Amino acid sequence: MLSEKYNHRFDWERDGDERRPVYIAGPYGVDLIAAEEAAFRLVCDAYEALRLDEGNPVPRGWTYEVQRGTPRG
Repeated sequence: MLSEKYNHRFDWERDGDERRPVYIAGPYGVDLIAAEEAAFRLVCDAYEALRLDEGNPVPRGWTYEVQRGTPRG
């Protein structure tokens, strides 16, 4: 039955001692923490590309570091 084949739900997976939220759609699982990180990096890269296109570039990775508060290193 198709409704069972493409059933979706939220669940948890263990990564060592850490529990991570997962969205499961049919046979596929999406780690929600990794998905959020990937989406955030895409937004930062798009912003930097826009700045470059407008002639006001910033160093690669600058936006991510400013938004996440991570030092350059």
